Amino acid sequence: MKIKCLLLGLVFCIADTILFIYFQNEFLTFRSKFWIGHMLLAILFIYITNKFSKDKQFDIFILIFPIVGYILFMINKVLFFRKYFNSEVEINEDLEKYILNEEKEIIVNQSIDLNLIGAYDILSVGTPVEKKNFLIGFETQNLSFKVQILKKALWDSDIEVIHYAATEINKIDENFQKLIKEKTLEKDLNSLCNIYFDYCTSGLLVGEVLEFYQLKFIELIKEKGSLEVYDYYKLLIIYSDMKEYELCSKLIIKIKESKRYNTEILNFIKKYYYDLNDYKMLKEVEKWQESV
Repeated sequence: MKIKCLLLGLVFCIADTILFIYFQNEFLTFRSKFWIGHMLLAILFIYITNKFSKDKQFDIFILIFPIVGYILFMINKVLFFRKYFNSEVEINEDLEKYILNEEKEIIVNQSIDLNLIGAYDILSVGTPVEKKNFLIGFETQNLSFKVQILKKALWDSDIEVIHYAATEINKIDENFQKLIKEKTLEKDLNSLCNIYFDYCTSGLLVGEVLEFYQLKFIELIKEKGSLEVYDYYKLLIIYSDMKEYELCSKLIIKIKESKRYNTEILNFIKKYYYDLNDYKMLKEVEKWQESV
């Protein structure tokens, strides 16, 4: 739309210039053919542009100042394009900061959970007793991180450490299976969706087994009919993990049309398009964020 306004301004500026060349001797007479033609052109231009845009700040200049008014109008549009290109750089910088801050926050949270001691360091250089004591006392709200640490412990050279890690992983898995059976019998669809999502993103599952539970989650979430904002968010994560980019993009369009989004969803979508190097959509998501 901005390009059309710019081209329209150029056409009318040329027309106004032609009028001036033909009737320049009558320029100082306000009832001259030049001023009549200029006023008609200006009114037509203002009428057309006001149908496309609510920007009326140059209307008075176009009426009073022949040619110059159009030039000021076009300069304003050119400056808009500078702002447009600059905004893409700003978006990318903001997103880089967001990702960096998110990574720092994860590192800080993990450090707090582990009492500022590196879990990988303990599992790498600790004695069997230190490793076992660490795993016994290891607690974190981040389930996927806990599973990651336990899976690393499975590769330890000490049998007791391996046995304990395997036992803990088995307990977590059995707990998920138990919850799934309970909520299935209770026909608690909301809880089932949450459990399947946590199971899929826990890091416990891989390969075809993971795909089976991801598809089951998608099937359950669609049974809900009317989805909440957090349902869209979880569905986006599952589609992205499955590398179903086409489905992910369709869901993003649906989210935009229904306006069922929050800051968390928009941040995920920004990172999604950033990973795909789709800077055009990044800018579009920025516009959505202004309404949140």
